[in-house]
Amino acid sequence: MPGDSCRQFLTLLHMAATGITTPNDTRQRRRLTWLQGLATATVVSVFLLVIIGGVVRVTGSGLGCPDWPLCYGRLLPPPEYTAVIEYTHRFVASVIVGPLVIATAVHALLGYRRDPWVWIPAAVSVPLLIVQGLLGGVTVLTHLPGGIVALHLAMAEALLAVCLFLMIVSGRTPIARRGVTAGDGYHRWAIAGALGVYAVIITGAVVTAMDATGACITWPLCQGQAFPMHHLTAIHMFHRYAALALGVLLLYAVWRCARRNNKQAGGGSLSWLAGLTLAAFIAQVIIGTVTVWLDFQPHWRALHLTAATAAWAAAAGMAMVAYLNSRTAGARTAGSRPVSAGPAD
Repeated sequence: MPGDSCRQFLTLLHMAATGITTPNDTRQRRRLTWLQGLATATVVSVFLLVIIGGVVRVTGSGLGCPDWPLCYGRLLPPPEYTAVIEYTHRFVASVIVGPLVIATAVHALLGYRRDPWVWIPAAVSVPLLIVQGLLGGVTVLTHLPGGIVALHLAMAEALLAVCLFLMIVSGRTPIARRGVTAGDGYHRWAIAGALGVYAVIITGAVVTAMDATGACITWPLCQGQAFPMHHLTAIHMFHRYAALALGVLLLYAVWRCARRNNKQAGGGSLSWLAGLTLAAFIAQVIIGTVTVWLDFQPHWRALHLTAATAAWAAAAGMAMVAYLNSRTAGARTAGSRPVSAGPAD
C-alpha cells in the first residue's frame, strides 16, 4: 500500500475515532495524544510486517535463514537475497513491531485501567504478539509446513485488527459499558462483512499452503470448468467462490453503512470508511485477476496480499466504528452510564 494511501487511511480512521467529540474536548484530546500516537504507529508497523511476510512467502525466502532466532548462527544475515528478505521480516517483527505493541499495551494498562474498552484490547495484543513470534520460529524450524504458515498469517491479521481497535477506541468517548445498542442493525452487517474479508484471506492462505496457487491458470473459470474435480483445482476455486459470496456480503454491509444518516455521531466518517472498504476490496479482486493472467508473478502475488490486508483493515475499521457508533447512540438514547476514554487517575 503506498505511503500516501496508508496515511490517508489512518487519517480517516482518526476522523472516525474522534468524530463524536465536541469542541470542549480539547483537553481530552491532548490527554489521548500519546496513546493514539503509539496505537497508530503500531497499526502501521503491523501492516508493514504482514506485507513483508507476504514478500517472504512469494519469493521463497522463508528458509533464507534456516535457523531461528539467529541467521546462520549470526546476528546479521549473509549478503544473500533470500536471507536479507527473511532477516528484514524478523527485524521488523522484533525491533519495531514487538516494542511498539508492548509500549502501547503498557501505556494503556497503566493509564487507562478504568476503561475496559482500552485496556482489554491492549492486554490481548501482547499474547497475540507472543504467539505470532513463536509461530514464526516454528515455521522456520519445521521447514515451512503449509498449515503453520497459514496460521501465522491468520494470527498476524488478527493482531492487526486488535491494534486497529485500540487505535479507534483511544479516541472515542463516551462508550456505553454494557448491553446498549441502537440503530437498524447495520453494525451487525458491518461486522459480518469484515469477518467475511478475514475468511477470504484465510482461504487464500490455504490455497498457498496446499500449493494450489497455480492450479487454475485461467479466470474466472478454471481451465474452462466451474467445478473442477482435482483436489488442487477444487481448493483454488473454493477460494474464488468464497471471495464471490463473501464479497456480496461485504458489498451489502458497505451499502448499509454508507446510507446511515450523517446526523448520527460519526456517520460522515463511517461513509468514508465504507467507500474506502469498497475501493480496497475491488482493488484486491482486480489484482487477484491480473495475478492469474500474468502467471502468478511474485510481485503481483505480494501486491494481492497487500490489497487483501488493506481491505481487511478498512472493513474491520468500518465494523468497529459502526459498532461503537451504535453503542454511543444507544447510551445517549437509554441514558446508560458511559465510559470516559481518559486516563485513570
